[in-house]
Amino acid sequence: MGAQQFVEIYEQRGYTSTYIRNSLSRLKKEGYIASPARSLYQITDNGRSYIKSINSKPARYHQKWDHTWDVVMLEVPEHERKKRDAFRAAILQLGFGLLYNSVYISPWNYRQEVTEYIQSLGLTDNVSILRGEFAEGSITPAKAWTIWQLDKVEAVYQEKWRWSQTEFVPLVDEAVRDGQALRLFLLYLEIGETLSGLFMVDPSLPDELLPADWSGKTVLAELQAQSRRLAEAIPRDSFYALFT
Repeated sequence: MGAQQFVEIYEQRGYTSTYIRNSLSRLKKEGYIASPARSLYQITDNGRSYIKSINSKPARYHQKWDHTWDVVMLEVPEHERKKRDAFRAAILQLGFGLLYNSVYISPWNYRQEVTEYIQSLGLTDNVSILRGEFAEGSITPAKAWTIWQLDKVEAVYQEKWRWSQTEFVPLVDEAVRDGQALRLFLLYLEIGETLSGLFMVDPSLPDELLPADWSGKTVLAELQAQSRRLAEAIPRDSFYALFT
């Protein structure tokens, strides 16, 4: 997509031209997008890999847990704190929780993604990964609630549910009736950003570690249904259909 097309689309979502162009520049610098020609941008393999690692998290809700854990331990010197902070942020977004100081755990296997972060940040000598079961101090639902701060995650889900039902779905209903491609696409982008934000804050824990009344899966299913509805409503001969 061309830079001007990005600007035209995202200005209608409330972003300034300067903000959009700075964001494209930052994404290019970080290796998530490339510019094969002047003012033309496309996603890179690194960008696809990052998106896949985040977007695949909700699928964990439908997987059977084998009751083993990934354990990531790191010791990074203070003069490398920027690398340390970047690594911590990355594995927290994957869904790891802080068990002890510099010890992070996940019930799911993210070794490939973690290894890629280690290598890209040059932390090969500073991080260890283990896989196994707890002999003592097993993680109960009560501990999981604290480790992953699930009260905050639950609050985000409740807020997004209210927004969806009171604000977003009525807009979708109206846009689907109108059938205007750009309007449908802008809503599709909005729900996509909302879902991505939820994917990053939700560790997608197994049922065994969640409270019985956990609302995460219900809210995600509703928002994903609205996303599919919008994608299907965008006319197939529209320019925007290429990006759904």
